[in-house]
Amino acid sequence: MREGYSASITRSYVSVPAAGTPRMVHYRVAGSGSNIVLLHDSPRSSRLHLPLMKMLASRFRVFALDTPGYGNSDPLDIEAPTIPDFAQALGTALEALGLSEAPIYATHTSAKIALALAARGGRMPMLLLDGLSIPDQPADDEFIKAYMRPFAPEPTGAWLAAEWSRTRDMVRWFPWFACTPDRRIAAEPPSPLWLEDYGIDLFSAGPHYADAYSAAMRWSPMEDLLAVRVPTIVGAREDDVLFPQLAKVPCDRNPALSVQRLGTDRAAWIEWIGQSLAGVASGDRTAITADTRSSDARGYLALDHGQLHWSRSGHLSAKERRPLLILSAPSTLEASRWARAFAPIRPVIVPDLPGFGDSDPLPSGGATADAIADALAALVDALESDACDVMAIGLAAPIGARMAARWPDRVASLVTWGAPALAEADAALIPEIAFDPVGGSHLHRFWHMLRDGCVQWPWHDARPEAARSGEIADPDELHRALTGMLKQRIDYGQAIAAAMAANQPSDWQEVQVPVVVAVGDDPSMACATALLALLPDAKAFRVPQDHAIAAAALDQALAMASGRAQAEAIS
Repeated sequence: MREGYSASITRSYVSVPAAGTPRMVHYRVAGSGSNIVLLHDSPRSSRLHLPLMKMLASRFRVFALDTPGYGNSDPLDIEAPTIPDFAQALGTALEALGLSEAPIYATHTSAKIALALAARGGRMPMLLLDGLSIPDQPADDEFIKAYMRPFAPEPTGAWLAAEWSRTRDMVRWFPWFACTPDRRIAAEPPSPLWLEDYGIDLFSAGPHYADAYSAAMRWSPMEDLLAVRVPTIVGAREDDVLFPQLAKVPCDRNPALSVQRLGTDRAAWIEWIGQSLAGVASGDRTAITADTRSSDARGYLALDHGQLHWSRSGHLSAKERRPLLILSAPSTLEASRWARAFAPIRPVIVPDLPGFGDSDPLPSGGATADAIADALAALVDALESDACDVMAIGLAAPIGARMAARWPDRVASLVTWGAPALAEADAALIPEIAFDPVGGSHLHRFWHMLRDGCVQWPWHDARPEAARSGEIADPDELHRALTGMLKQRIDYGQAIAAAMAANQPSDWQEVQVPVVVAVGDDPSMACATALLALLPDAKAFRVPQDHAIAAAALDQALAMASGRAQAEAIS
């Protein structure tokens, strides 16, 4: 699913204080002018507000935050967080962004969070709460347990059918598990685009999807409604399941409160939001962004075509250790597994290649291996003061080669861990996968593509000679990779197509930096001999029988390659 890059909407992180490691808060920003803040419901993310942001960007500078545990924001380090816990976290994030005095629009779950912050000293000039649950008594534990059935990936992928049924039922019945006529939601069905986005957000939250959701079910906002002194408008559309709750807002007991009943017209709803926020939005804000040189961080690099998402982890205390940039395609599944192996040894950077996860795809016609290599070189230039070693895995190997050929000042050495057969194209690697709003077959196809890739090469080849010695990845790892594929359903194969087009012998022969070629029994390494012949100065790395020591052994091989290059440069 392509989010759609626009010069008016960008994404970023801000690092906020937390017990132990600072917590990363993800947000989107659009427009110019006075500041306003948008908060989402559960299990959504700021992705929910993309259409609204585009409508309001001509009038405001619009910030849409991901609640902790949702979208790309880190979860709270609390076993069972409450609404006041989320409110405190929201206040910390707004303070870090310079938005403490900006008005807030919040819907459903986030309406309770924003209200709790306002009732506990929040400095926002106004609250606009769209859909606020005011139950006569909070939901009991049995109801919450049924509603918040655990999100639990398992190896076979059978869990995907249950999750897709829940996704569809959440917009048809309340509660979703009570599929009876009297529980049917009286609203028009969502569009396929909305449903696909909803599914992406559910899978992005994963096991944390219930954190704020269940906290809201346990929290009655009545005391906060009576205590709030910030001007607060509580509204809802007629087709909102919480519309009847407007009758419970105690306007007669707190003059700061007012109620707005809306029809179903979306244009009128957007105008209501814009008019309500106009005149109370705060002035300019000073951005405080994430520290890109912290030991564990995520961020975005702005490029001409969009944004490139990256993550950094690993050992940073020894300055003499050169960072390792790890590339894999179509997902970061293999790169992330290697990053964890290298983390105790040296700094590691793992980018989402264009068209995967949170990196925008390259424009049609410009998605070449050279363009991706240039983007990666720009990333190294932005994050590091010197060159990186590059580890290019499997289908991403030609991209690593193009990066080394075009940017030898940014690539100290290159290691290939498998590579596609030279000068061969395999259209079956990246099949077109359509969104399936009924059966959710797109989930299963991506899952099994990733799962099969762990045990056979290429992923679609089930012959005995294609078997790999590795094991199926942990279900949580597969889930994270699946989520990245879902975010870019249309463009997930962009990097692979670019790599295959740049996998000619002549492309490899342009590499002039030291190269280490992994040699072993894995079928992905079948072309290692051919690569060594094309690169006469390359060194073979015999893959250890015990893969647990492979990272340390490969680290030594890279150090030897870099040392050899330095010695040759001196001589």
